[in-house]
Amino acid sequence: MKPAIHIKEIYTNPTSFHIYYSHTGKNKYRDIPQELLRLVELKAENYEFSAKKNEYINLERVSEKGIEHIVVLGIGEEAVQDLNALRNQTMMAIQLARKVKAKEIAVHITNHTKGIQQIIEGIYMGDYSFDMFKGKESQKKHPHINNVYIVTSETTEIKKLITKGTNSATALLLARDLVNTPASHLHPEVLVEYAREIEKKSKGAITVTILDENECRKLGMGAFLGVAQGSERKPAFIILHYKGNGNKKFAFVGKSITFDSGGLSLKPGDSMMDMKIDMAGGAAVLGVFDYLASEKPQISTFSDVYGVLPACENMPSGNAMKGNAMKPGDIVTALNGKTIEVLNTDAEGRLALADALVYAETVLKADYIIDMATLTGACMVALGNDLAGMFSSDDEFEKKYSVFAIQAGDDYWRMPLHSAYLTHMKSTIADLKNISSVRYGGAITAAIFLKEFVKKAKWMHIDIAGPAHSSKNGASGWGVLSVIYFLEQVTKV
Repeated sequence: MKPAIHIKEIYTNPTSFHIYYSHTGKNKYRDIPQELLRLVELKAENYEFSAKKNEYINLERVSEKGIEHIVVLGIGEEAVQDLNALRNQTMMAIQLARKVKAKEIAVHITNHTKGIQQIIEGIYMGDYSFDMFKGKESQKKHPHINNVYIVTSETTEIKKLITKGTNSATALLLARDLVNTPASHLHPEVLVEYAREIEKKSKGAITVTILDENECRKLGMGAFLGVAQGSERKPAFIILHYKGNGNKKFAFVGKSITFDSGGLSLKPGDSMMDMKIDMAGGAAVLGVFDYLASEKPQISTFSDVYGVLPACENMPSGNAMKGNAMKPGDIVTALNGKTIEVLNTDAEGRLALADALVYAETVLKADYIIDMATLTGACMVALGNDLAGMFSSDDEFEKKYSVFAIQAGDDYWRMPLHSAYLTHMKSTIADLKNISSVRYGGAITAAIFLKEFVKKAKWMHIDIAGPAHSSKNGASGWGVLSVIYFLEQVTKV
């Protein structure tokens, strides 16, 4: 459930939860009606509030004005430029509103347009919780917002930005829902259904192609099919296509392992509990295309935008008598002809991505490729839970993307593609091993392995194992907003 967004020139419902944005510092709350101004100023003086970033004051039970709650957010002098802070602080205010069980919210903003999209995103993000499987009593304890009233001028541009923010937030929340959904309810066939729904929603703007197991085998996707062969659920290689107006081709590849048991190299129980999240890269791809289906933006840089999801489960054989599961020591052949000695079936994501990257470059003819994957625990050891690890074959490509990652709050740290480590991935009986012969630098060796499956395209690999999901907050939708912003706004790569 999502709150309904309305625009109101003046909104005076006395029982609503009001949020005001102060851009100009102490005692200059120009967005606040005169009858509340002195009340807010007194509260600000008591708390020495100066509208700095991350500051807020909460006025509760303002009974003499007939209003239950007022929150004034400080976003700092640089706030108009810090779009991520604006989004986060809106989200914080909405979460506070839910905590006091507010049903309606009035958000007062000035008539400038910059940041409105991020405010709308923050509203939806703040109201989000994954309660699909909770009972009615649990849901009653944490009610959602019913209506949000945007108090501003009802101009065409503002309406457009509110719609855009609604569409980008919807895309983000779709990705979150997919990652939060347990593997009992989400498997490759379900991802296919979502892709088809996006195609239908787009009304011709997006086309979807599904390669089944036989088609993948005919093409030579031995690495991807090697991962899939242990599960009774059939794999699906999903391709989405959106037409732009530029002259370059872009492919967004997402790891889509709907459950990762580790295969015969079985994960310990504690490490397996969250492995429904191993399709977070694919969820981000579907989120981006959901936005393209709704917004249908004019993309000026790319002539074609592709989404690629190599979707399967990584399981021991569902029928043990057939012995179908990929075994340590097996050799698989990728789409580009490279042979891979599989020494650990729990290093499966790079196998599925290998074929997806070759397909993106050689079949789809992509000039630029971004892959996102919950790929290695080693990246979490290096960077913790908040930062993704970024590996890029092209400095300018990474630099362009970083601008939009900052706007989106998709934080990452660039890591080295240290080619010397490729020696640790060489096999004596095949072209490559799927794991390194040394235990250190696991995120780097995984990236170096993937690089072997991209020849000329400008490529970025983003290891989102840390920020894609947390046990406290659930799925983040990492990558959805930054890719949306990048596709729409980048003018040259």
